[in-house]
Amino acid sequence: MKILSSVLAIGLIVMGVFLFQSKQSETELNRHLRAQYTERMSDASDKLGELEIAVQKASVFNEPSAQAEPLEDIWRLSSEIKSDIATLPLQRDFSNEWMNYLGRLGDFAKMKSEQKVPEDKWLKVAANVSRNLDEFSNEWENATTDLLAQKEPYKEWRKQVATAKPAENWSGLAKNVKSYTESDFPLTASEADVQKKRELKHIDEKEITKQQAVDQFKKIFPQFKNAKVVTTKSKPGATYPFYHVQFQEGIRIGYADFTVKGGHLLSTLVERPVSKDRIGPEVIKEKANQAAKSYGFDDVELVESRENHSVWHVTFIRVTPENKARVYDDSIQMKLAKDNGEVLGISTMEYIQKETLPSQKVVDINWSEFFTKDVRVENEAFAYTDNKELQQRLCYDLLVVKEINNIPETFQVLVDTETKEVLKTEPLS
Repeated sequence: MKILSSVLAIGLIVMGVFLFQSKQSETELNRHLRAQYTERMSDASDKLGELEIAVQKASVFNEPSAQAEPLEDIWRLSSEIKSDIATLPLQRDFSNEWMNYLGRLGDFAKMKSEQKVPEDKWLKVAANVSRNLDEFSNEWENATTDLLAQKEPYKEWRKQVATAKPAENWSGLAKNVKSYTESDFPLTASEADVQKKRELKHIDEKEITKQQAVDQFKKIFPQFKNAKVVTTKSKPGATYPFYHVQFQEGIRIGYADFTVKGGHLLSTLVERPVSKDRIGPEVIKEKANQAAKSYGFDDVELVESRENHSVWHVTFIRVTPENKARVYDDSIQMKLAKDNGEVLGISTMEYIQKETLPSQKVVDINWSEFFTKDVRVENEAFAYTDNKELQQRLCYDLLVVKEINNIPETFQVLVDTETKEVLKTEPLS
């Protein structure tokens, strides 16, 4: 009995020591996080002051060479503050709005440095931004001071991130930054069009019912015609209305989403074990092409495939019938199992948004003069992509090779067919 009592006593002591050490570790973690987040917030506050000064400097000079440095500072500081904000567990609505504002400010400064923004427009925006940054600096200081005064900031911040009713100071900041964005950087016609596409406002087809969504699901995926399904509709306030069809059949479970208007497939995901059997990449591509046609995607081309340990990811791009141009922003992503090529996932959101393509001139370009002498053009085609104003532009889609240190490096280059502007240059591995 004494031995048992001794063992229990030792066990309690060990447990006590363990709990004490765990508590110490937790306290130490909170101290570390407090120091880390305090430093980040202090850094963001300092840079916010520097950003305000840079905006003021950039509105003083009329000479482009004199404007260059403050404009570069605006772009750099806005990017750095975004990086600081991204690492802080702040209320999500505020983080999103503030990062959006900083991104638009940095992009606007970049466009001004490239002489793509008229001087009068820049001066008007700079005046508004300077005034709003000054007001925001005070609000930011009050909010962060209150937050840093808490004894356990990490736990409190985590609660703020998760709560449905954030603290009023952060909620107010989010609203103010949103109003700054709308006043300083109102949506252009192109940006408004993009927003409408994201909200699928261009779909004007008749609405379908829940049962029709289930019927559509079983028509597209006949292998699941006997599956058990549960169908729900998106909540009011969603970006766009859709039906969520959850299903289970045997070892397979998953879902498929369909637009309420028109019953278009948005996405699907199937979960099931993937065996160690493997089929070749060419067979995978063949099965992917067959699947795309069976789903009704008959105007797309498979342009990319990559693999991980269990699945292949393939990308399809819409191709115009007139000039066989790829529309890179109208894509479909598909996931196929490596053991038998079964489609385990589809995302058609970008394809459904469907870009509006303008008519555009095509001028001849002498590539031997356009590129340096050690560059050769391997392939030339047409493609559409967006420029910095989010307008779709017809481009020469080029595959070029350049010898760098006696090693051939391949690049994809997109050149506007009318303005000759290079819209994209990307190295290909």
